[in-house]
Amino acid sequence: MTFVPDGEPTLDSLLGKTIALLKPLGIKIAVITNGSLIWEEEVRADLLRADWVSLKVDATVAETWRRINRPHGALKLDAILNGMLEFAQRYQGTLVTETMLVKDLNDSIPQIEKMLQFLTRLKPATAYITLPTRRPAEAWVQPPGEEAVQRAYRMFRAQLEHVA
Repeated sequence: MTFVPDGEPTLDSLLGKTIALLKPLGIKIAVITNGSLIWEEEVRADLLRADWVSLKVDATVAETWRRINRPHGALKLDAILNGMLEFAQRYQGTLVTETMLVKDLNDSIPQIEKMLQFLTRLKPATAYITLPTRRPAEAWVQPPGEEAVQRAYRMFRAQLEHVA
């Protein structure tokens, strides 16, 4: 069973209890999260119960992250990234990441290098690279060109074991 509601699953205060109720039934649990609340110990504890967790890592530079993800103003990227690292150190299930590349925003070599510095510390089982394919909320959002996507893939593949 995958928790990926119309929004962010970790906003559900009953997420951990729901997972705990489903586990005895032998149901494998997956959670796809943008990670915005992973800096909270209770959220990390809830996610530790899942068998498979996907964390969204589109940027490790605050300005880029704010532009791509448009987070609530009170959220702090450093706290989120630190929460992800704390979670990964304790997590026993399968941890994956998803990185959406946006043309001229996070597809440059310096941006990707900074993401990879973080991802190599996080050690995901698989790092997924995605592109915007649906109509985006912002008209300026475009997928990178083929060359930029291939370069990003090669860079990810050089430092991470599994990239898709």
